[in-house]
Amino acid sequence: MKYQKILFAILIASGINLFAQTGSINNTLGTGGSFIVKDGANNYLRVDQVTGNSVFLRNLELGNLDNSILGVGVITKNNKRFLHNYAPSGSEFNNLFIGLEAGNFTMGGGVATYQSSYNVGLGSNSLKSLSTGYSNTAVGSASLYSNTIGFDNAALGYCPLFKNIEGNYNTAIGNYALYENIGGSENTAMGYKTLFNNNSGYSNTAVGWSSLTNNVGGYRNTAVGHASMLQNSSGFYNTAVGEFALSSNSIGYGNCSIGAFTLGGATNSLNTALGYNAGANVTSGANLTLLGFDAQPSTGVAANEVVLGNGSIQVLRCNVQTITSLSDVRDKKNIKDLSIGLDFLMKVKPREFNWDRREWYENGISDGSKIQDQPTAGFIAQEFDSLQTTEHAEWLNLVLKNNPDKWEATYGNLLPVIVKAVQELKMENDQLRSEVDSFNSFKQQLAEIESLKEELVNEINLIKAASESASVKFSSIKD
Repeated sequence: MKYQKILFAILIASGINLFAQTGSINNTLGTGGSFIVKDGANNYLRVDQVTGNSVFLRNLELGNLDNSILGVGVITKNNKRFLHNYAPSGSEFNNLFIGLEAGNFTMGGGVATYQSSYNVGLGSNSLKSLSTGYSNTAVGSASLYSNTIGFDNAALGYCPLFKNIEGNYNTAIGNYALYENIGGSENTAMGYKTLFNNNSGYSNTAVGWSSLTNNVGGYRNTAVGHASMLQNSSGFYNTAVGEFALSSNSIGYGNCSIGAFTLGGATNSLNTALGYNAGANVTSGANLTLLGFDAQPSTGVAANEVVLGNGSIQVLRCNVQTITSLSDVRDKKNIKDLSIGLDFLMKVKPREFNWDRREWYENGISDGSKIQDQPTAGFIAQEFDSLQTTEHAEWLNLVLKNNPDKWEATYGNLLPVIVKAVQELKMENDQLRSEVDSFNSFKQQLAEIESLKEELVNEINLIKAASESASVKFSSIKD
């Protein structure tokens, strides 16, 4: 009797007037009996006396019910579906939907039985438009709301993958993640509004607040960090790790930006920046390699440069002391001997100086208060420029003037001139040595002549002495 009383209490609380309906309540209580609610031909409710199990053969309504909900095994709320596992006939079922209007009763069976199956929707309006999509998991209000045929997607949060229709293999975690995605596939978005505007882009990974939020068709990008790759639209094969890394790039490709604010203003392609704020002044520059804290190219539009560290670096350390560069004769034309050498080099002015960089001062103007105590040796870029202009040798490229506020010197380009100067000195030295050798030979010959002369004089003196002696003897005999 206790089951009957409980059931009566439930029915009364639900506002159902059983006795006003055409039907009956059968009480077959006893050994193995059941409590049954039916309309004569159809059973609606059965409570088993032995097991205590209740079987609802229609729907369970948590509010008002006007019989507009179709299907069997549905728990509704306020005349809207609330919990069900609907799947079309012919599918493999295994769906679960919890939340107002989660899932739907209009799913169509596909050509394969697994279609329209293995879906989980938790949250109001989750997977509301589902048709033949399968193996989708949507947790959160309006998650995967528009998805119809997309499969193997996972969405967690408020409105993630909201507009997805046919995209597959996407993972969206966070409110509005992949919100605009329609057909893009293989994307992973974790964080508020990550990949928000993505439409058809694929194989992107975005982690962090609004990372890749404006991406539309870009593909194979990786953005990790707050607002990383924020403005990317169609750029591809980019990697950005760090807050605001590569945040202004829209269409550039092949960039690698690691560190907060790295390449933050860059819009071109094939740049690499590693270290906090590295490449922050890059705009349209391309093919730049910037390594170290605040490493910046000569100018924001420069191309094809490698920069190691910022302006404070004083030592470059490596196990080898030279840089190897391309020098294959097959890649060179118009080869001839260098025309400038010693004369040019003699006009170069090696200088001793103390560094007093303008960037060390707040207003960029030196007052001498931060000048380095230790002097150093080197050259002056403006003097290099004047010399190569005067000598019509601008092709030496001794000065880099990409940034008019900071001229730079390329000392290494003097090496061929130095070698030529040494060769010229060697030739002059050889000539002088030849002349010295000739002079020494002449001196030796002169010494030999002097020796012969001395011997000759001695012989003459002996002859004269002998002659004088003979003359005396002759005079004595005569006398």
